[in-house]
Formats: sequence, structure tokens, C-alpha cells
Amino acid sequence: MVLLRIVSLALVVFAASVSAQTVPVTASGKPDLQGIWQVHNRAAYNLEDHTALQDMPPGFSVVDGGEIPYQDWALAQKRTNFAERATLDPLASCYLPGVPRIMYLDHPFQIFQTDTQIAIAFEWSLAHRMIEISDEPSIYAGIEAWMGRSRGRWEGDTLVVEVTDHNDKTWFDAAGNFHSNALRVTERYRMLDADTIEYQATIDDPQVYTRPWTISMQMQRKHGVQRLLEHHCQAVKEVANGDFERDENNWYPAPIPSANEPFDFSAGAELPALEIGADIRRLEDGVPDISGHYMADAGGANYGLEEKPRVFLMPASRGVVIDPQDGTLPYQAWARAERLNRELPHRGYDDPTAHCFAAAGVPRSFYVPAPFVIVQTPEYVVFLYERMSWRIVPLDDRDHLPDHMRFWQGDSVGRWAGDVLVVETQNMNGKAWLNELGDVVSHMQRVVETFTPVAVDEITYRATVIDPIPYTRPWTIEMPFDRMEDELLEVACLEDDKDLQHLKDVRDAYRAQQNQEN
Repeated sequence: MVLLRIVSLALVVFAASVSAQTVPVTASGKPDLQGIWQVHNRAAYNLEDHTALQDMPPGFSVVDGGEIPYQDWALAQKRTNFAERATLDPLASCYLPGVPRIMYLDHPFQIFQTDTQIAIAFEWSLAHRMIEISDEPSIYAGIEAWMGRSRGRWEGDTLVVEVTDHNDKTWFDAAGNFHSNALRVTERYRMLDADTIEYQATIDDPQVYTRPWTISMQMQRKHGVQRLLEHHCQAVKEVANGDFERDENNWYPAPIPSANEPFDFSAGAELPALEIGADIRRLEDGVPDISGHYMADAGGANYGLEEKPRVFLMPASRGVVIDPQDGTLPYQAWARAERLNRELPHRGYDDPTAHCFAAAGVPRSFYVPAPFVIVQTPEYVVFLYERMSWRIVPLDDRDHLPDHMRFWQGDSVGRWAGDVLVVETQNMNGKAWLNELGDVVSHMQRVVETFTPVAVDEITYRATVIDPIPYTRPWTIEMPFDRMEDELLEVACLEDDKDLQHLKDVRDAYRAQQNQEN
């Protein structure tokens, strides 16, 4: 019996040792959480035990103790939510899921980790979370948000994240389990081995529950998954139901019009190289450190890439086109006519950003008038946009995805050319506009971007667009990105939208008038 206990103890110690050895660590010795992960359970449908329904597969409870300790009034509200879940569930409207729900949706997510930040990018609607590893409160503490506000710390080998400033509009699952704006979520991420994260979230909301309660589950690493894909909930819905109509000239797989002038791939000025700043920040390996919070000095590019004055409600643009040298975009004749037509009031509904689709496309995501954060690791550069979308740029010189895989943000691959970050993006879907004025791009758009650190707090950004459908030759824009001390707020565009119905009414009235005249 003693021998059996000794052997058992030895096996436990050996297993723990093997597990510890298989947990990857960062250069600073913390568990390395980076990678693509996904939860495989039914918690997104109902956190508690539940049998199958037409819209809900069966599943076991992930709640410690089995049941959520509701106050009596709150349990009655939960039952009402469940009965009316088809219309009341915020996710049915493609609204942001909140925390912790987004962590166990049936969609993968990718974690990026530095010593001071952990960023999580989600496949679902290109949502993201930024977790600052800091004891200091957020400068925006007290401002409610759909995704709350996250602050992290390490307790030994466990990442502990406190999530506060929730609004009361999200649910925990599709069964109507809910909370108030007094919610506080404490998450714990602990790596069990290289491919498994133990995830716990303790829910504390004295307005709704009789006591705090905890959910527990495991996150599994996704092997063989090259990159995170896009699932634009609202865009997918509107394309399917006809609210966002296909553009036959530009959406994939539109052909090059037979009447087009031949595209001159060799045209374009030899732009002068930019001087690298003498005092720029660098990482330990000598690579420029371009991480931080930025705002583009875009000069009104979101209202036109060419120079133009203010026209009624449309702001002026200083012009950011540096090639061709005359500052005009080299449009094909039909595409220039289409751009002018997009200025008309009834075309405002056709701008994808008016629909609050998550991604504005490339390069527009940078000059929509909102800040963004750059997260930089040795393997990736990640752009997190305040207008709740992301771009992930791997630095491993991988091949682009197959041609039929098309996305709003395309497929980006980057590399360092000396001290300049070069990013090549293709596989666009052709659905984006370049700005509110309606500058045109198609699915054949290929973008070569350069990010040059010209000073400690400034990047000069250039983007060359090669698109043989609407243009006659490549063209280039340029603008500075200014680094500042700040944090991202949450722009919940879709959730707060009040303008789209008006734009649709204007379009429908125009079409009705055209039908009467014809």
C-alpha cells in the first residue's frame, strides 16, 4: 500500500513536471498565451444544463454548482428573456457580445502578448479586446461600454483580468442570462499545457444575483489554422436579405470592363526614400518599435483623397495623393463617373460605413477619423481600430490565401525592409469605399503599404493601390501617423446607429420617383 502511494505520488509529480515543461513562456518568463484558440462547448447557447431545442443544441452547465443564483425578480426577467430570445438577444442584432460571452462564442480568437499589453482579436465581427497589464485605472474609467474595460495582472502563472464599466445591454448567452451595469467580471487564464488554457470568469453583480458565481471551461489551441478569418455578422446578414446590394462592377469576381484603357502596371513616380528618425524607439533585436496609440493626420481623406473644398455638409480635403504628381486619381472614365454619382444624396446609403460594417477596408481604416493602436510582437503587427475592427499582419513571409478567399480587410503579409515595415494586401472583396465621397476600389485592388518611423512619435504612412478595374495605373497616398498617450474608447457604431434608416428613405424615395418618371 505504501509502495502504491509512493508510485502514485511520483506519477503526479512527473505529470506536473511534464505539464510545466510543455507550457511555452515569453522572454520575461510569463506563460505565453499567444495563438489561435477556441472554446468547444455549448455555453454560448446556455450557461446552465439544457436539453435540445430547435435553435439550441443540448449542453451541460459550466456554472460552478450548476445553477446561476438569481434574485427572484431577476429569475423572472431571465425567463421572459428566454421566451422572447429570438428578438431580444443582442447577438441576434449583431451587437457586441460583451465579456465573458465573446470568449465562448462558436468562433476562434487570437491572442497577442507583450509585457505590458494583451490584445485579443475575434473572428466574430472583427471585435477586439485590449488588456492593459497595469495597476493604474483607465483614464476613461466610469464610461460604460459593451465590452467593458479590462485591466490585467499576473498572479504567479495565472493572468487575472478585471473587467468593469459594462453597460446593461449584453447577455451571457442565447438563453437570456443577463446582468446590470453593476457587473464586475474577474477572469482567470491559466495554461494547463501548450494547447490548453483553463478559463474561469467570476460574475459579481449584487443588483441581479444573491452572490458571486463562477463559470469554468477550457480553451483549445487551433492547430493547422493559418490565420483568423472574418465573420462580419451585420454585413453577412444585409447581403443575404438584400439590404446591402451587390455592385456588379467591383465586387468579387467582377471582370475588367472590356472598354477599359489598358492598365499601365509600370507607371508611377520613383518616390524618394524617407529618412529614418535618429531617436526612434527600438526593440531588443534592433527592429523599430512602432507600437502605440496613433491618430492619422489625414487632412480629410475620409471625405476625398484628392484636394477639394468643403461642399455643404461634406468637409474639405487637403489632398493626400502624391503620385500622380498632379494629385488626381487616375480613374477609368466609367469609374470617375461612378465616383461623381456617389456624391448624390441617394447614394449615401451605399457607403458600407453608413451600415456600420465592422471594417472600412484598406487603406480607409487608417483615415476614418478615429484613433488606432499598433500592437507589435516579433511575429506580428496588429492594428486595433477604435471603430471596432482589426487587421493582423504576420511577418513570416507566408503565401497569401487562395484567390477565392475574399475579405473586407483582405489578406495582409508584412516584412521589415531595413527600418521600414512593408505590408502587401490582396484578396479584397471589392465591397469597400475609399471614403464618404465614394472613391472607388474593386476586388482586384492590391495595396502595398510602408510604415516609416521618421521621428520618435511619428510614422509616415504610404499606400500604393494597384487596381486595374477602376484605374488606369497605380497611385499612392501619404500621411503622417502621430503617436500619443491615450487609450482606445469603444465606438459601437451599429449599436448606436440612428442615421441608416434616413439614408435608406432618401434612396427609396429617389427610386420611387425614377420609377414614376419611367
